Amino acid sequence: MYEDTHTLILPGIRAEIPRPPSEEIVCITGGRAPKDDWLRALIAQREKNGARCPIWAIDRGVNITHALGILPNRLIGDGDSASIFPKMFAKLQGVQIDSFPREKDFTDTELALQIAAEEIESPLVILTAAFGGRLDHLMSTAAVAAHAAIPCVLADERETLFYLRAGEELTVTCESAPRAISLLPFTAECSGVKTRRLYWELDNEDISAHSSRAISNELAPEYRGEKKFTVSIKTGILGVYLCHKE
Repeated sequence: MYEDTHTLILPGIRAEIPRPPSEEIVCITGGRAPKDDWLRALIAQREKNGARCPIWAIDRGVNITHALGILPNRLIGDGDSASIFPKMFAKLQGVQIDSFPREKDFTDTELALQIAAEEIESPLVILTAAFGGRLDHLMSTAAVAAHAAIPCVLADERETLFYLRAGEELTVTCESAPRAISLLPFTAECSGVKTRRLYWELDNEDISAHSSRAISNELAPEYRGEKKFTVSIKTGILGVYLCHKE
């Protein structure tokens, strides 16, 4: 396991994750928009003591930032789903724009993660507005984030998706007990999976991508007051999914 950990704070969630990042970047994509107060809280948590939270709008994500009066640091994408006025406003305000052709091999989200990996040493990307919408977009985003060269988290007020890689451990504390906790393999198999404080515990077991046995778990009754659980793996890439609201 990693000796150094980082406390990632999201609205309503505190997670102890491996590999402390040099910087946390909030990337707003083009899926279901998070609630205004949740997104504002996410950004405010990263702007304490005068710090400026890096905010990247990915294509249609600029519509979300514009509606909230938030100016992103960067606008990334081919522009095929972003509205004209938010794009023009961002350009007039001097926002850095990374434009790509519509006909390309990578999604805008994948390009944004590549840029973050290439330009920033040890970043952590929080992807929001990633859930909802088209199933192919969600599956693509979840898979790209799982296999990215940098750690990523998908989050909004309704759902959160963490990732664990070989030898890593994750501890999550929630203000309210999640409705469901599911373990989702993003490799053919994840081995040595251990859980603590869940109703159906795993102890050094293997989870296959072809099985649904680790879906819809919950906190064990004796730990529902504590609202805290831990997951670790030996090999593979494992998604730890929390459903907060259905």
